[in-house]
Amino acid sequence: MSLFESFKLGQIRSKNRILVPPYHEGIAQKDGRVSHAIYDHLMRLVRQGAGVVVFNNSFVTQQGKSHPLQLGIAEENHLPGLKNLVSHIKAEGVIVGIRLSHAGAKTSEKICGEQPIGPSTINFGKDFDLSRTFDKDDVDELCLFFAHAIERAEEAGFDFVELNGAQQQLLDQCLHTRYNNREDEYGGSLENRLRLACEIVKAMKERIKSRLLVAYFFSIHDKLEDGFTAKDLKMMIKLLENAGVDIFHPITIHVMNKFFDSEETLLEWVSKYTDKSIIVEGNIKSTQVLKEVLTIDKATMYGIDKALFARSNWYQFLQKKISG
Repeated sequence: MSLFESFKLGQIRSKNRILVPPYHEGIAQKDGRVSHAIYDHLMRLVRQGAGVVVFNNSFVTQQGKSHPLQLGIAEENHLPGLKNLVSHIKAEGVIVGIRLSHAGAKTSEKICGEQPIGPSTINFGKDFDLSRTFDKDDVDELCLFFAHAIERAEEAGFDFVELNGAQQQLLDQCLHTRYNNREDEYGGSLENRLRLACEIVKAMKERIKSRLLVAYFFSIHDKLEDGFTAKDLKMMIKLLENAGVDIFHPITIHVMNKFFDSEETLLEWVSKYTDKSIIVEGNIKSTQVLKEVLTIDKATMYGIDKALFARSNWYQFLQKKISG
C-alpha cells in the first residue's frame, strides 16, 4: 500500500492517504464560527497535497464547549463558514471530516454557560469547575445534540464525522475508571462505561442512516495502569462497531509503542479486532517513523504530526523520502 495512492472511503475517493488531524485548536471566532486562521491553515495543507482533513474539535452544544475560541457545529450560524470551507477543500479532491466533541467536566461555567456535566463529580483543576453527574434526561439531550450535529455536518458537505472519545473529553471520562465511579447502567463494567458513546453513535446513525460515515477517536494508554487489557480493547471495538462505527482512530503517545506485553503496536491490535478502516496517529513527526508504520500495512489513513506539515515543501519531501 502506497501513502500516495488514491483510495476509496465508503463511496468517496481521495487522492492519497495523508491525513491532517486537528492540531491547531483555539483559532475559531468567539462564537464558534470558522475564522480566517482556520481557512488559511487547512487550505494551505490541502493545496500542498493532503488527501484527508479532519476539522478541529467542534462543540455540539454550548454546554460542551471546552475553550473560548473552539470551533462549533452547534448552531445554524456555524453552517455558512463550514459549508464554504468544506466546498473549497473538496474542490481539491480531498475527503473531509469533522471531530465532534463534548467537554463534559473539562470546562467551566464561564465558558459553557452552566455547571459542567460529567459521569461523576469531577474537578480537573483550578481552570475548571466541579461537574454535576449527568442523569437520564441529560443522556437524552446529549444524543439529540450529536444527532443534530451530524445533520449539520451533512448539510455542510462533510464526508464523515469523528466522535471524540479521547483527550479527557466526556466520552473518555465515561470510559476511564478514574473519573467514572457510577453504580448505574453508565458505570462499572466496560459495557456500561461505553454505553453513552454507543447510544450517541446509534442516535446519529438513526438520524443520518448510511449517508455519512462515523469514526471513533480514542485513547487507551492512560487506562493501562488501571487494568485495561487486550480483551477489553476487543470488547470495546465490537461494542462500538455494533453501534455503527465505520472507522476507528486510536491515538497513542508514539505510534510504534508496543502494547499488552507484546511486540505489537496498538495499530496491529486494533486491526486484529475489526475489518473497518483505521486511521493511525501518534507522533509521526519523521519519515523514519512513517516508514515503520507503513511497513505494518494495517492503516487506511495516516495522521501526520504537525512537525512534518511545518515544512514548506512537505509533500515533495515525503515523496522523496518515502518513495525515493
